[in-house]
Amino acid sequence: LYKPCFLLYTGGMNTFTKILAAIGILSLALTSSLSASSADEKEILTRVFTLGPEQVEYTQQFSEAVSLTTMEQIVEQITDQVGSFVSVEGDENPYTMIFEDGKVTSYISIDSQSRVAGIQFTQIISTKETLDEVIEKLIAIEKTSSLLVRKNGEAMFSHNSKTLMAVGSSFKLAVLAAVEDAVNEGSLHWNQSVNLKDEWKSLPSGILQSWPSGISLTIETLTALMISMSDNTATDALISIVGKNDIERYLPCSGPLLTTGELFRLKNPANIDLLNSFTRSNDMERRAILRLLKSRELPSPDLFAHDPVSIDVEWFVSASTLADLIERVEHLDVMTVNPGVAENEQWERIAYKGGSEPGVLNLTTFLRDSDENCYTVSYTANNEDSPLNENEIIILYQNLLNKLK
Repeated sequence: LYKPCFLLYTGGMNTFTKILAAIGILSLALTSSLSASSADEKEILTRVFTLGPEQVEYTQQFSEAVSLTTMEQIVEQITDQVGSFVSVEGDENPYTMIFEDGKVTSYISIDSQSRVAGIQFTQIISTKETLDEVIEKLIAIEKTSSLLVRKNGEAMFSHNSKTLMAVGSSFKLAVLAAVEDAVNEGSLHWNQSVNLKDEWKSLPSGILQSWPSGISLTIETLTALMISMSDNTATDALISIVGKNDIERYLPCSGPLLTTGELFRLKNPANIDLLNSFTRSNDMERRAILRLLKSRELPSPDLFAHDPVSIDVEWFVSASTLADLIERVEHLDVMTVNPGVAENEQWERIAYKGGSEPGVLNLTTFLRDSDENCYTVSYTANNEDSPLNENEIIILYQNLLNKLK
């Protein structure tokens, strides 16, 4: 998926589509404001945290994407974690922001009129809290949560790690595992080409839903899109090519496996009849209902912009299974394209997959340090009634990763 750092983002279907849009805003801004001085950038970062976000000017594009309320929430959440602002260090992006109880890595872009065009906070390190204190805060944010922290295959901390929870796109780790099995068996090849089919097209996140049908794509390209930007159409293509049975072996408690298109169609209010039947049916009956879904319409992506939508229809996977899966596929190059919230400079290898929809968030990361120690951290939160506090969760999760070394 795009890097889910603590980033200002636009609205969208889920956490990660929001983050992708924000990266686009930042990239545009960086190309248009290369003449901005370091002093101006540092002064604005200082003003955001001393006088408040309302005392800073923003470009129209940024203001349309990120509300002032969101800016204020982010400042509040950062200071809650690392205390009062002290200073900004550095002569260019990225800057190091010093706080009473920690530091924050930040990027900023301003235009010729000193208006903020992009801003990014990628690493928030608390020096005050211990690892145990960070873990305690993380599991306390939501009453329905799970967390597993492993070092070299042994559990360092476990909270509801065997409990099945909705994990969003993180189920795609199982798809990747099944694809690699097929490649190892010789029934599939990484450079094998397939033509994009209409029936595979799903909703964002991703880009393939907008591409013309018939275009040729390799299996490796599909897996890279599925993992790096959580492309749902690429995922459904791979599920069709590999077959659900081989994927369900890795997700024994999530049958029948849903494609992303099937999940979205079930949640479509226009298909409430099939949703109701699905939720009260057995496995065999559910498979028959899924066949009926092929003729039903996908909903608008706006359906997933706010409150949770039937999160009892999801991919249910335990933290333990997700940890097993990411350890199973971390050696594949596609797993390193998007490092998640971990910082590349700190680790020899990072593999990441996350997933979300309103009321659902999972973050699963594999890390290897220079001493060949391997860490796996999988966190899930569910709330069927209201959106999650995703920003705070991401900050604490990143803080947890930073304290493992």
